[in-house]
Amino acid sequence: MTKAQIFSTEQAAPNRRREWLCEVIGREYARVDVRPLPEQRLFNEMTIHAGADVRLSTIRSNGIFIERPKRPALPDSQDVYLAVVLLSGEYFLEQGDRQVSLRPGDMAIYDATLPHKIYCPEKFSKLIVSLPHATMRSRSFGIDRRLASPIDGGQGVGAIAASYVRSFTAHAGELTDEFFAAMADHCADLVALSLSEPSEYFRANRGREATLRRVKRFIDGRLRDPQLDPAMAAQALGLSIRYLNALFEAEGLSLMRYVWARRLENCRRDLASDARASIGEIAYRWGFSDLSHFSRAFRRRFGLSAREARMQSE
Repeated sequence: MTKAQIFSTEQAAPNRRREWLCEVIGREYARVDVRPLPEQRLFNEMTIHAGADVRLSTIRSNGIFIERPKRPALPDSQDVYLAVVLLSGEYFLEQGDRQVSLRPGDMAIYDATLPHKIYCPEKFSKLIVSLPHATMRSRSFGIDRRLASPIDGGQGVGAIAASYVRSFTAHAGELTDEFFAAMADHCADLVALSLSEPSEYFRANRGREATLRRVKRFIDGRLRDPQLDPAMAAQALGLSIRYLNALFEAEGLSLMRYVWARRLENCRRDLASDARASIGEIAYRWGFSDLSHFSRAFRRRFGLSAREARMQSE
């Protein structure tokens, strides 16, 4: 099950709470400056469920001002967009030349790596979904044009997306890692839909499918090369490793899992059609450099050994 991490200013000594909160937010979200509001005790509590890429957070806080200033990139910001669903209170977000005021139930998204300001004049609670840049840019063209823009959580796709985030967060602790990853993928799709015009969303997905086909053609042409790995593919195709793996997420794979699957399929075919070649020769032919790894992978994939597969074909 996906375990929750809880961070609270109550864990720190009163005279260190502001410094402590800056450190935690910088590590988990973005490097920012935090200022409590006059007449309000500094209190902030975060409950975080973290998957492989997507993270869900529930945050309760007294009034606060948070700012990522306009200065060169700082090292402790996550390479993510942060989608916010406001649960209670008032919430004002500013990024670039856009400002948004959220009502409970509404959503907005901002880039953790860019300057931004958040002002909450009273107690509030919110949900945050941390979504990798590559994941969202592969789903939504023009996402950066929608930063700090309101998404109505009371109707249409915005209402569906906000409801999904609330339900996903509420039950995240009951999910296995596999189910968490699958739910996270749907969450990213819904957030992207809520940000995009339908034509933009489907155009992004058509572009993504075309890119995935191009990546698969590249891989299939180099399966025999034992040096084939994400770094080689990324350099040859002009794409990031993160984006390459994001392309395969919808198929429940990573790039290397796809490579191993295609190599094993070719090995099984050759075991049946090339009786003169030994099992080791066929494994090396298709890019395996370790026969023990090949044998284990073949059995996991097909439920029998390579020798048994060859005997079946005779």
